[in-house]
Parts: sequence; structure tokens; C-alpha cells
Amino acid sequence: MRVSNHRARRNGVVALMIAFTLSACAASAPSATPPPTVAPTPVITPDPHLTDPATADAVVRAIGSTGLPLSFTNAIGGDANSPFVKRINGSLDNWPLVVTQYKNSAALRAAIKWDPAKPPADGNAPYVFVGLNILIAFGPTSGKPVAPDSARQAEAQRLVASLDPLLWPMEQRSVTPILTRAAPTPTPPPPATPKPKVTPKPKVTPKPKVTPKP
Repeated sequence: MRVSNHRARRNGVVALMIAFTLSACAASAPSATPPPTVAPTPVITPDPHLTDPATADAVVRAIGSTGLPLSFTNAIGGDANSPFVKRINGSLDNWPLVVTQYKNSAALRAAIKWDPAKPPADGNAPYVFVGLNILIAFGPTSGKPVAPDSARQAEAQRLVASLDPLLWPMEQRSVTPILTRAAPTPTPPPPATPKPKVTPKPKVTPKPKVTPKP
């Protein structure tokens, strides 16, 4: 019995030492460092703006994404001597819609003598928009253009909303103008620094001559 009691006490001491060692190790163990927070990658929105010369096909695809009641019937290609490259004929809610691609913006303006300050003339569509080398005509071209009703005005506004990001700054000749994105205002050059004035040196007054005594 004595031997058993002694062994039991010794085993208890060993158990206490092991428990103390384990608790000391647990206390001294460094806490796990949380992983660094990774910043989300910024989403870069591509610029939809086209460059000169743009294509009529790209413009038609943009108009088609609006959900407007569109239909396109045919496309006509220009020849080597023609200022335009392609003309796509269609309709928007049974109103004629024509998208014409010119060789470049200079060829467009020269071919139709474009002047946005003038109102639509007889035989012009009530809405004509120009951006880069693309001309978009919306509405009938027979007779004198008349002011469209509010429904047509709303359709023209949605049409411009689809065109503006691609072709801005756009110009127009419309019976009832549609609000478009304004052209960027050029930054005025800084005022010129005036040159410092050069103060002229004072003139040296010559000494009077001494008249000899007679």
C-alpha cells in the first residue's frame, strides 16, 4: 500500500507538471495574424465613343440596343466617286430612319454643305443629326418639315440617348431641337505675362563749355 500511495503521488505530480507546461505553451503561443485585406479590383468601364471614321453598322447596333421599334430594310454602298461609304435604310415606329456613313467628317460636311445653324429645309427630315462621319435622318423627307408630336419627340430623344455616347459632340438640324451632350469647352490659355518695361537710362547732360575770358 505504501508503494502504491507513493506511486500515485508521483504520478499526480507528473500530471500537474505536464498540465502546467501545456498551459504555459498555450499562453506563450502567438495569436494567428489575420490575412491582409485585399482591395477589390476597380472595374474599368470601356469608353464607347467611336473614332472618325466610324461605321454605320456600329451605329445601327447601338440604336438596336435601345428597345425601340426598329426595322432595317436594306443597305446601299457608295462607289469610288461617292462621298458616302454606306447607307442603311430602315424605320423607327414606321417613321423613316436612315444612317449614312461618309468617308470622314470633312467629306460629310462638304457633300451636304452642313450648317447646323440653319433650320431643316424642304425635303429634309424633321430630325437630322451629325456626329463624326455619320449622318442620321429621322422622319419623312417629303414636303416641308413640321414639328412632330410628343410621341415622336420622345422617340427622337431616346434615339439621341443611344447615339450621344458614340458620336458626341453631335450637331443637329431639327424642327424641335433635342438635348444632346454639350461639346467640351476648350480651356482658355493662361494670360500672357507682360514683359517688364525697360526704364530708359537718363541722358547725360553735357557740361557747358567754358568761354575763355577775352
